[in-house]
Amino acid sequence: MKRFNQLLAATTIMALGCGVSVAETKWDLSTAWGAENFHAKNAIAFADAVRAETDGSVDITVHLSGEIGVKITEKLSAVENGVVQMADMLLFLQAGEAPFLGIDTLPYLIQGQDEMKAWLETAGPVYDEIFAKHNQKVLYYVPWPSPGVYTKTAVVSAGDISGQRIRAFNATSFEFLEKLGAAPVELPFGELAAAVAAGTVDGAATSTSTGANSKLYQFTQHFNPLNWSTSPDAVTVNLDAWDALTDAERSTIETLAAKMEAEFWKVSAAEDAEKTAVLVENGMTVSQADDSLKAKMAEAGKSMWASFFEDVPEAEAVIEAYSSKLGK
Repeated sequence: MKRFNQLLAATTIMALGCGVSVAETKWDLSTAWGAENFHAKNAIAFADAVRAETDGSVDITVHLSGEIGVKITEKLSAVENGVVQMADMLLFLQAGEAPFLGIDTLPYLIQGQDEMKAWLETAGPVYDEIFAKHNQKVLYYVPWPSPGVYTKTAVVSAGDISGQRIRAFNATSFEFLEKLGAAPVELPFGELAAAVAAGTVDGAATSTSTGANSKLYQFTQHFNPLNWSTSPDAVTVNLDAWDALTDAERSTIETLAAKMEAEFWKVSAAEDAEKTAVLVENGMTVSQADDSLKAKMAEAGKSMWASFFEDVPEAEAVIEAYSSKLGK
């Protein structure tokens, strides 16, 4: 019996020792993007780093392209309700649940990464309150490359865009293009190439990433990176799942998020530069807006800010503080 008890004790110790390396917490992270998208690659890199730095005690599985069944507009609610523990979400697509999150689409508000940093410094506490209200917290933000216009003829000055039939990618871009004098078109992206080839549409408004990946250079000859807005993805975690972690696990994850966020912003900038190079290599001419077009963009953008305030009054003070800091 003594020998049996010794063996039992030894087996128990071995089992406990092995248990240290077994993942105790398993989380699902939903992203709408495919394996080649840089946001998806970032999420996978983050999950791998968390697994390594916690010695496997927190194991995050990244589910690509909505494969776990969470729609692109439902990321906020899915994390809130624990359908998934984490999500990589494009903020403005969650505006149906939290209208303030549509703010980054406003033209002339956030133009590029430097302004995005200033914006998050100002608006970060508001975002924190919104996400806390929806039972989650942000681990990190990563901006998308800003949108421009792909056209058959060059768009440089304010008059060049007049009457151009340009496919808009959301309601805000539709209104903005209209205010610039274009004739925006609502069209499923999958039908764009055929419409441009047929001459029923002159071009499209989208980023360098989408333009290069979709080979818009086959149908348009000019690109102007108007840089009228910059929108971020946010990676969030459900607060119930977060609070269930140990202090050490939370500290490790927060440290990783802060470190890797800076790296991910560099990835986004590199993506824009690389995809611009792809456009040029395939024969596209890249132009820059002149002062007349920049002035028209500013006028159109600020008029849209005022309309946004009517629907989301709390946004006005945030934008005033931010624009005062930047001199906009």
